[in-house]
Amino acid sequence: MKTSLHIVVGAVLAALVSALLSPGDQASRLAGIGSAQAAEAGEPIVIAHVAPTTGRFALHAEADRRGAEMAIDEFNTAGGALGREIVLISRNPSLDEKQAALVAEELITRTKAGFMVGAISSGVAASMSAVCQKYGTLFINTNSSGPTESVENAHRSKFTFDAHGANFYRALIKYALTHRKSKRVLLLTEDNAWGKGNAAATRQYIAEYGGTVVGEILAPESLPDPLDVLRRVAAIPADVVVTSISGDNQIKLFAQIAPQTLERQSWIVGEVDWEELYPAPGTPRPLFATTWSWNLGTPGTAEFVARYRKRYGHTRLDYPGDVTHAAYLATKALLSAIVRAGTTDNHAVIAQLEKYRRTASEGMQNADAFMDPVSHHVQQSIYIARWNPRAIRPELGIEILGHIPPEQSRFEREKTTRLEPLSETPRYMP
Repeated sequence: MKTSLHIVVGAVLAALVSALLSPGDQASRLAGIGSAQAAEAGEPIVIAHVAPTTGRFALHAEADRRGAEMAIDEFNTAGGALGREIVLISRNPSLDEKQAALVAEELITRTKAGFMVGAISSGVAASMSAVCQKYGTLFINTNSSGPTESVENAHRSKFTFDAHGANFYRALIKYALTHRKSKRVLLLTEDNAWGKGNAAATRQYIAEYGGTVVGEILAPESLPDPLDVLRRVAAIPADVVVTSISGDNQIKLFAQIAPQTLERQSWIVGEVDWEELYPAPGTPRPLFATTWSWNLGTPGTAEFVARYRKRYGHTRLDYPGDVTHAAYLATKALLSAIVRAGTTDNHAVIAQLEKYRRTASEGMQNADAFMDPVSHHVQQSIYIARWNPRAIRPELGIEILGHIPPEQSRFEREKTTRLEPLSETPRYMP
């Protein structure tokens, strides 16, 4: 309990701070004083889960939230973080980038969320994380696979945990082109930042492995007429079709493709999330990449799947996929960084996340993973996979063909990433 003497001394210190610091520093410093008092009082650590719960990524958002919940439940069962309970709140930023920025602003200034996790959409991630950087709020991008997230749209306060299109395509294009005599490649690209970012990275790898780009087709983001897109694809002779189509649009597109087409022509998709496979088990799919699957024989996988199914086994997504896996590891990494730092001070937590490493067994993968301190992007295992549309049960449809270690799928442009200096990132302690 604070006495009147404590209150008087606090007022005098506040007045001295106000006289000595600039207006910007005053806000940061006074926020720190209030936050320190909140921590002393044992108030909960509030984490906002932000992902579009409507539209073509609705199922992804649900899977992502489940991963965050599983990590938070682990910590709360063990007493929280730094003795404080962790509370997860959820907000739908929509797929509108301007609306997403407004949601981020409101979460920081009014709801007083200490951290944000989620995204799913790269455009949403870019918009919300820019607002977070303005305030110094940590943004944990759990599942958004645009290469621009770790280069042009990277921030000191943002950490990206999913592999992205450049990682996936580097592995897949080598696999698809290495043993082909004719290497004509057609790009089928979703007309948004995510799709175009993937296509730009892909061109480099096509050239590297001896291929030639013979054309590019831009598909509308809403994909109103997948048959029209497929007619345009068929009009251009190509040996390989590199596809950057996301979310439910993948289901719409491949539901219209005859299996013979995928046998005659080599199609590849940078990433196919479990949430795009499981709801449409009979739909044929081309070669794709992922970061994890429930049927991997890696340490910890069976236990993770059992925990998930105990809690969510009665739901539509009764098996976990790569989205839940990534969100779980990302949220766990944030909370572990807070514990290692011994504080919620954002600068201290940033320093811990920049040193983040996990063993293969901790990540339930075949190789160790680590945070690139230059781009704030986790470098991790990639798996080449295919889908069996004739499997007797949906969860049996995914087949893992091979493992690519992180050093063989790195995106070289990340070496050019320029983050804001830590000294210019506002400081706070939620």
